[in-house]
Amino acid sequence: MRIQIRKSTAAEAGALARTPAPAGAPGFARGSTSAAKARPLIRMIPGLLLALVALSLAPVHAGQAPAPAAPSLESALKELATFDGGLNSDAFWKVRTIVLAAKDAPDARRTCEGKLLAFLDTKATLVAKDAVCRMLRLIGGDASVPVLQKMLAAPDTTDMARYALEKIPGDAAESALLDALRKTNGAVRLGVISSLADRKSGKAAAELGKLVLGPNADIATAATIALGRIGGKEAADILGKALGAAAPALKGTAASALLLCADGFLSQKDLPAAAAIYDRILSEKMPLPVRRAAMRGKIIAAGEQASKLILAALAGSDANLQLPAIGLVRNNFTAADIGPICAALPTLPAANQVALIAVLSEYQGNAITAALIQAAKGDRKEVRLAALRAFEKAGDASSVVLLAETAASAPPDERTAARTSLWGMKGKPVDEAVLALLAKAPGEAVQAELIQSVGERRIFAEKSVVAKFADAPSAKIREAAVKTLKAIGTPSDIPGLLNVLLKTGDEAEQIGIETAIAGLALKIGQPEGRANAVKDRLAAEKDAANRAVLCRLLGRIGDNSALPQLRQALADGDARVADAAARALAAWPTAAAKDDVLIIAQTSKNPTHQVLALQGYIRLTLAEKYRRPEEAVKDLKQALDLSARPAEKKLVLGGLPDFAGPEALKLAESQLAAAGVQDEAKAAVKKIQEKLAPGR
Repeated sequence: MRIQIRKSTAAEAGALARTPAPAGAPGFARGSTSAAKARPLIRMIPGLLLALVALSLAPVHAGQAPAPAAPSLESALKELATFDGGLNSDAFWKVRTIVLAAKDAPDARRTCEGKLLAFLDTKATLVAKDAVCRMLRLIGGDASVPVLQKMLAAPDTTDMARYALEKIPGDAAESALLDALRKTNGAVRLGVISSLADRKSGKAAAELGKLVLGPNADIATAATIALGRIGGKEAADILGKALGAAAPALKGTAASALLLCADGFLSQKDLPAAAAIYDRILSEKMPLPVRRAAMRGKIIAAGEQASKLILAALAGSDANLQLPAIGLVRNNFTAADIGPICAALPTLPAANQVALIAVLSEYQGNAITAALIQAAKGDRKEVRLAALRAFEKAGDASSVVLLAETAASAPPDERTAARTSLWGMKGKPVDEAVLALLAKAPGEAVQAELIQSVGERRIFAEKSVVAKFADAPSAKIREAAVKTLKAIGTPSDIPGLLNVLLKTGDEAEQIGIETAIAGLALKIGQPEGRANAVKDRLAAEKDAANRAVLCRLLGRIGDNSALPQLRQALADGDARVADAAARALAAWPTAAAKDDVLIIAQTSKNPTHQVLALQGYIRLTLAEKYRRPEEAVKDLKQALDLSARPAEKKLVLGGLPDFAGPEALKLAESQLAAAGVQDEAKAAVKKIQEKLAPGR
């Protein structure tokens, strides 16, 4: 049987053969003894053996260049030696790739480390040496320490050296930094202090402690911060002593560093050690942010006693320390035991009451509602507002009376907050409370708020109750009922609203009712059945004023089946009816009325009707975006010929580019000299020409 080897197998083997081994790793160079020893292992993999055979048998095509050899670390470092940090950073990435490949192989790692250390003793650029130190940060060991230690003292190499030493594990690297701490000064020492802090060097605590109260303020500050970052008992003891003896400018820094130590103890679950530090800080006169952080930490460190500390803080005289306690209420109190917190609410300063109300809004229950009701009746506006807003999440049925009364009579901002909560509170019991209060016939303003809330809360089952209020004696209640019916009503409510519409003589109220009827009509699925109730009423109506109102309403609904009645109304002997019909047609939403408005524009003796109809005709024409351009332009030319004012001509010119073509361009050009529209004509010509340009 003949074994056939796919060409792709040979290609894959070729790619495998060209894959560079980690540069600098012993035993991986081509032709090396180690490679020869590895060949028996390769033969254990049949698939790879076949690939190698295929590769050896594959013909070498003329002109085919051999695969480039992987760069060695030596060659990459040679390229890197002149690196100046510019855009061409290829050498850096070559070195990095080689180092990362050797990182997890001990022998290769040591070899790489040696070559990198030798590079640091060359005349390479500082940027290149900095790059190598970054590599030593990844693979460096004890062998790197002596070389890096020499570099620590020199200002131009100290940063790169300590950057590497920070991450090199072991006592040698730490000892090198400690030695530098003792021997250096100025900026170099500041950097060393930072590196010891990064290493969290516990051995450095004593040495740093000597610097905390030293004469150099910058060094003292850096040492203090470093002790906080290092943490632990020794660092905390040093900082605790320094807190009392430090100069005023350093006290806040020492306290902040102590807070870091305490946070470390908290993470280690050493609550007593953390609590002792917080108490130590609170015993001193400290900046407010520090004191608040200490108070917060003290409560957390109290464990099971945290709730007692929170209550004590709220009862205390220091209002500044109440805020951290308020922030931890949610972590330590449940809805079942929140009562004492609610009781403390009115005793707090206004700002802290607002903060606590925000926390209480996350709870629910009788105690919460009672506390919010009391706060909403208080004498501080900011507290009242916070409480009113909190009801949306924390309120219940017992909140309805307060919210409805506030929404009816409070200043605008409080009224808005009360309405938002009244409409937003969840649950059927709240719905029932709204309806129960409405049934008691409260004052007119409260009644109106409750009716409106029925709509906003979408209590659909009570639509019939609301419908009765639409014909109430009070205009305020009627208005609320009409708005609510628009939200929760159905088309079956249209006849009742028509009765209300034709009964009132107030134009503003009529518009509100018309809006509601049009909204309900839109809920009818069949577009040409939406105006049936209005059409029937118009056909039977004898009063001219009412017929005018109904014609106007037909225009708002936009049901095409109503067009015959509106055409008939145009010839009505009462000018009010004819005017309403003309206006309804001019504002018609669909192209079905396009011919009607054109006729009005051409024949009406009423200038207002002419203008409105012409504007409607232009609007409907421009809305037909998918017509053949030449047909649309023909209609627009007709509109332009009828236009006696620049306003309508501008409408035409503004829409012409949507129908770009030779006809549109010619029409736009015809207006270049027309009075009042030259600029619009030029703009239209330009846009049309751009659309007609080749390649578009």
